[in-house]
Amino acid sequence: MNEQTPPVLSVNPPPFTPPKMSGLAIASLVLGILGVTCILPIIGSILAIIFGIVALNQISKSGGQITGQGQAVAGLITGGISLVMTMVMIPIMVAMLLPALSQARGNAQRATCMNNEKQIALAYLMYTQEHNGKCPQNLDDLRKYAGTDKIFRCPAACDQSKPSYQLFCGTNATDVIIREDPADHRDGGNVAYADGHVAWFPAQRGH
Repeated sequence: MNEQTPPVLSVNPPPFTPPKMSGLAIASLVLGILGVTCILPIIGSILAIIFGIVALNQISKSGGQITGQGQAVAGLITGGISLVMTMVMIPIMVAMLLPALSQARGNAQRATCMNNEKQIALAYLMYTQEHNGKCPQNLDDLRKYAGTDKIFRCPAACDQSKPSYQLFCGTNATDVIIREDPADHRDGGNVAYADGHVAWFPAQRGH
């Protein structure tokens, strides 16, 4: 009886699949760099950290099929550095900007106040023309000429419930007819004259 040799079955190994680079790891690194370079300081830093954590989690579970651990770690580091730098710089920048913003606000209030006094001075002149040169006694006498009561209040005044200006009787062009409380502005105050022009007087230091 002849023994038959069993056939040899050929087994082809599965095709080699190279590991893939994690897109999230690359995105984490790119966003971290953008955060450090201040192109996307806050959003870029936060996304770099999130993408880096997710990428490392995917890489650890892929069994070697996904690479990019170095890029993910680099993205985490650069994102963290950028976020810390941003958190430190924001208070510094705010502290630097506050004086400039305060000055700009003061200048705007000063200009509005000056415009108020110009309108009050015009109402003053209209009143004297209609009353044979008689000076108005108070701001109430000028309400019908003013158009709005808003011009009687300086935007820098602490108390907005009462008028900010005082009237004085003046007939000569150089006479002061309107004056405001010097405490309304830090560095001076507006004064209106009988000819209708308004001037700014700086506060006198040391007095």
